[in-house]
Amino acid sequence: MAKLKPRARIIRTIGDRLISGPEAAIIELVKNAYDADSPSVEITISPHTEKNSGLLTIRDFGHGMSHNTILNDWLEPATDSKNKNRTSKSGKRTVLGAKGVGRFASASLGKKIKLTSTAFVSGKYQVTKLNLDWDIFEREKYLEDIDIDISMEVSETPEPTGVLIEVEDLTTVWDKKKLQKLIRELRRLATPQHSTNQFDIFLNLEKFTIHNPPPYNFNGSEVLLEKNRIVDALQNKDIENTSRNKIQPYHMNDESDYRLNGAFDKSGVFRGQFTIIRGDNVPQEISIDSPSYESGELSCGPFEIDIKIFDLEKESIEKLFSRMGLVFSDFGLRGARTLLSEGTGVAIYRSGFRIRPYGEPDNDWLHLESRRVQNPSKRIGHSQVSGSIYVGSEQESNLIERSSREGLETNSAFDRLIKLITNILVIIEQKRFDFRAKAGISRKPEKNIDKARNIASLDTIIKAVSRLSPAEQKPILLRIEKESQALTKTLDEIEEYQKLLESRAALGMVVGQVIHDGRTFLEPIISSAKSIIDNSPYILEKSKKGELVRKYYPTYGQAIQTGAKGLSSLFKSLDPISGRKIGRPIAFELNKVIESSLNLVSEELIENDITVNNFIEENIILYGYQGDLQHAILNILKNAIFWLSTHKENIKGICLSANTNGKMAQLTISNNGPVIDDKDTESIFEAGFSLKSEGHGLGLAIAREACRHSKGELYLSSNYPETKFTIEFPIEK
Repeated sequence: MAKLKPRARIIRTIGDRLISGPEAAIIELVKNAYDADSPSVEITISPHTEKNSGLLTIRDFGHGMSHNTILNDWLEPATDSKNKNRTSKSGKRTVLGAKGVGRFASASLGKKIKLTSTAFVSGKYQVTKLNLDWDIFEREKYLEDIDIDISMEVSETPEPTGVLIEVEDLTTVWDKKKLQKLIRELRRLATPQHSTNQFDIFLNLEKFTIHNPPPYNFNGSEVLLEKNRIVDALQNKDIENTSRNKIQPYHMNDESDYRLNGAFDKSGVFRGQFTIIRGDNVPQEISIDSPSYESGELSCGPFEIDIKIFDLEKESIEKLFSRMGLVFSDFGLRGARTLLSEGTGVAIYRSGFRIRPYGEPDNDWLHLESRRVQNPSKRIGHSQVSGSIYVGSEQESNLIERSSREGLETNSAFDRLIKLITNILVIIEQKRFDFRAKAGISRKPEKNIDKARNIASLDTIIKAVSRLSPAEQKPILLRIEKESQALTKTLDEIEEYQKLLESRAALGMVVGQVIHDGRTFLEPIISSAKSIIDNSPYILEKSKKGELVRKYYPTYGQAIQTGAKGLSSLFKSLDPISGRKIGRPIAFELNKVIESSLNLVSEELIENDITVNNFIEENIILYGYQGDLQHAILNILKNAIFWLSTHKENIKGICLSANTNGKMAQLTISNNGPVIDDKDTESIFEAGFSLKSEGHGLGLAIAREACRHSKGELYLSSNYPETKFTIEFPIEK
């Protein structure tokens, strides 16, 4: 019988070939520190100098390895000890290593290694030291011919436990670019939002100074500090209050334009929320059934998602930075987009640690860019997404990490993971597209008639003609005046036609919304009525069927009543633009309309803890249609209540005041909720414009038409520091 005789250099092959690069090697050693229950890990890198060939140390403060563990586990390639014990010694952490090869990552970092481990064993402190020259695996022929230098000392004197790994004669040139890449990898290694165990990473680069020979002649501490400044800016932290050597885990500021979070169960059913943050910031419930399994497809297990989406137009980024508490002008458009790109990518995490390379800016594993090319106005691109996906263990999810620690194996479970996420993105993209259309973000610039009028005056040509002699000017000026008048008349006609089209477009939107809402209210009425008719023969029957019918009969009536109330409310909201005869205008008291309107929204005011202050004097008499005024007031109050409900102010308030001026009264309604952006002040009265997730954008347009129906007006009088709407209404015939 023959036996395999492993060559000594197979160990170098594991370190040099299986571990993809020096960053991956360091990360594997950092993960080992995490598995050892260490609260932190300290990495120190010293560059090549004339006196030494570079030094890299990694120290942890965990439980350490005993002499026996080093002999039987650490020196045993591909050990399955972590597969057998899936939790750390404390039981608080799920171990990250499983292949048994991460410890040989040091082979790709340098030619020599010193390992010092202190562990508490049987009531005593055991210090084990190991020295290893990796070149020996090239010099010796077979593994069995190699002896490892290892020694142990035992002491009863208390010593800090943990492991110190010192790698000498470095094989990597740690220049500035390489260190920046390492910092980026370490920052993205762990996600602070999802970690239940404190684990800090420290990187000491103080040995890199401007006095070193090239390419090490730079300030290493400043390289780390600069990267941390970006993270702290995004998190609104003070860099001075944190350690200069501590790696600040990367995560984008909680602010974004849109956010999707939720969870898929094992079968692929999704339950979560989608929030339009740049809109009303109100979470919308999202539910999606599981897609069917294809032949041979494996489950990717239950997993959670948290995806943030950004709009990249200049105005959108300015608003985003304002919400983040940053000054856009300090960065500029290019700098702002660069800052956002730091968080580009959707990362996959397991046990609180990122699986490389998912989540890196250049890793579009969801193929978002290829999807976007097909429909750029609707699809979300890779550069617009910052997200996290939290998957289960390999046994639970069938998502297997490659031995090289470079991603997951491309099996059917990984394909299903991509399919599930893509399916939810299709729904989110449509919701985002609809909102952008309503909010005027993707709308084409409107035709500017006033600008055209200025051009039609032909002032530039008249100035040029003025340089001619009076005799030459006269016929030309007459011709110019005639042409200018013709242009102005044409523009007047165009403007009238444009208003007609806008009016018809608004009417079409009203009709569309009525049909949509009407169907929503009508469906339960039809369904319940059918159930009442179909089940009426069993209403008095003494059977299980009869009991069931009698049990559900009240719910049918409740559904009909709810639908009827909805239809009634919908029809009432259309009264101001219905054109029906509503009698003659009358004189009425303003405060009575105010009190009636406040009574109608009293429950909403109480639910949202909103205080109303009414400073309107008694006996202000108005003249017109009382229903017109009440409709406008209710619309403004309901809008104020909605936006105040999305606000985090401790004191939420609505204030009403009024005064008279000549033949008109001015009623002002203000609130201290979110202010209206300057860029939206001209759009809020346009039919179809809305920043609400489920809004139809008709409320203010109809309210203003109601005021105009009574010869009044509605306008936004102030949008800072509070939002103020003013209603002008006649006080006499």
